[in-house]
Amino acid sequence: MISILSDFTLRRFKLQHTGIKVNTLIKMAANFSSAENICEGENCQSITDVTYYVKEKKKLCDDCASKEECIGKARKGRHNLYCEKHDGEEIKLYCKTHSIAVCQLCATIDHRAMSCEQQDIEGAIMDSRARLNILKEKAKDKLEICRVYGDQIHKCRKDTDTHLQALKDEVDSVINKAIKTEKDKEKEDAAKINQETDEKNTKLHEEIKQINEKIRKNDEERENLLELNRTNAERRREPIGNKQHVLQTDIKNIAEEKERKIGQLEISWQDNTKTTETTIQTLDTILKDDSNVVKDGQRVKTSVSDELKKPLNEGEVKQVTDTISGVRFVKGAGREKYDGRIDGYDGEWTLIDTINVSDEIKYPAIAGCIDECDVIITDKDLSGQDTYMFNMNTKHTQRVITNVMSCVVSCALLNDDKVVCGKYSPQTGGSYTGDSLTGFINVYDRQWDHINDVTIPINTPRYYTRVDVAVDQIGIIIAAEEGQSKIYVINPADGKIMHTITCKQGILIRGVLSSGHIVAQPYPPEHRVFIIDRKGAQREITHSGLILNTCIDPITDDLYVVTSDDECKTCVIDQVMSGGDMDKRRVASFPLSSRCHPLQNRLTHLVTSRVVMTSSGNMIACDVDNILVFKKLLSL
Repeated sequence: MISILSDFTLRRFKLQHTGIKVNTLIKMAANFSSAENICEGENCQSITDVTYYVKEKKKLCDDCASKEECIGKARKGRHNLYCEKHDGEEIKLYCKTHSIAVCQLCATIDHRAMSCEQQDIEGAIMDSRARLNILKEKAKDKLEICRVYGDQIHKCRKDTDTHLQALKDEVDSVINKAIKTEKDKEKEDAAKINQETDEKNTKLHEEIKQINEKIRKNDEERENLLELNRTNAERRREPIGNKQHVLQTDIKNIAEEKERKIGQLEISWQDNTKTTETTIQTLDTILKDDSNVVKDGQRVKTSVSDELKKPLNEGEVKQVTDTISGVRFVKGAGREKYDGRIDGYDGEWTLIDTINVSDEIKYPAIAGCIDECDVIITDKDLSGQDTYMFNMNTKHTQRVITNVMSCVVSCALLNDDKVVCGKYSPQTGGSYTGDSLTGFINVYDRQWDHINDVTIPINTPRYYTRVDVAVDQIGIIIAAEEGQSKIYVINPADGKIMHTITCKQGILIRGVLSSGHIVAQPYPPEHRVFIIDRKGAQREITHSGLILNTCIDPITDDLYVVTSDDECKTCVIDQVMSGGDMDKRRVASFPLSSRCHPLQNRLTHLVTSRVVMTSSGNMIACDVDNILVFKKLLSL
């Protein structure tokens, strides 16, 4: 019964069509299933031999009932049902009106016969059992239907699962194909993208390679330029260092001369002091005794008087002080601040160095000096006539220009550190075309690479000619053809003639003063030297001898001339102008080498080999065999 009711409880919604009230079945099932309850004794969960005790109103197993000494009516199984409401009265009736089992009291009090239809409990149980059995059979039929239905459900699940799996597989196949197609397209697109990107990158790599090559070349060019810059800077600093050495040496020499002179004065002073002290002692000895005064007084007086009359060198001390105080650092107008000399004193011109160069240069002739130590020399040997640069410090000789049928006769340093040279050529008119004289003015860099030529007009073509050049303080080239009256003022930047100066006669230019005035000689040589301004006005400086050459001091503008004796065996150098004023005095003289003969060759040497003055005050000349260096030295 309990199994049927439990199944019924789970499926009660399916039994409503039988006409049996659900509440009635539930209540009956609750009463009939009381034997299945759990013991309500303290700390007991037994489900065996459980009996409901009416008086105690709880279900107890036999052990718990024995412990609690339960005595009274109990119901067990389906017999002897008792009313819980009326203290265990036996249930004998069943109220069909209210569908409930009742005792006699319940029937009398709560379920009167007149209002409720009652039935004997046993009959009611039998009627209910019959109905329940019918329901049980129906339930069994239903259960079979459910089994078949369950099989159908299982088959449905299986078939639908199979179908859905097939559908899923179909969808997955289609989707996978679509995904594969899409992935293949992705790969194709990726390959295309990679190819396009690789092509771009290859192009970029090539461009980068080209850029890197350009960068490498730029870096290489930078290193070359930096190296050239360092070389140029070192070369620019070299004359500064040389100048410092020269200036310090000059100061040292002056200091040594000063110490020498003061040493002499100190010795003289010490001697005078000692002599005077001895004189006082002698006088003291004489004065101690009258007999000594009578005997030696006159003699001592005479000797002491003579000694005391000797003057001290006070004038020489003042001369040393005044001379040394007048020594100063003299800087030339328009020159670098460091480019000057120690001067401000009258000294004696002395030969301080003699350098033989004839082993390398057969017939040397000085063409100019481009800085403190580099002297430009042309070999006058007709078989060569090459040009050399001789370093006064290192004594090194370097061939810088190889000449063919021409030679350098003058040179000067431009402001951009280039060198301009004037040349001589024995060919008729030299290398010229039409009215232009070309190839007689050349511009070189300091490595002596030829840069360009400057062209001037031809005045009177001859079998030979020469062009002399000079550079003024602002770097303008001054040039003139030998024996002509035209002086050309030339812009070195483009080689164009800026101005032409017309002289009163044919001249040979020798240099430029700091004022811009040009120093020139008449040609052929006379006893005069001209100082010509830019408008052609000229001032004459005369000399008793035939002036063969000139020398200009680049710092002071002092002017020197070269003369000689009748046989031209001696080179004589005289100063003719100092500070713009006439000041004539002999500076130096030296004999020419015996190799230089006959007279015409000696004369030619004196005219063509220049005497040059460096900014440090060294006067440089040539005696055909040697380079001679003269310097004004302070003498006290």
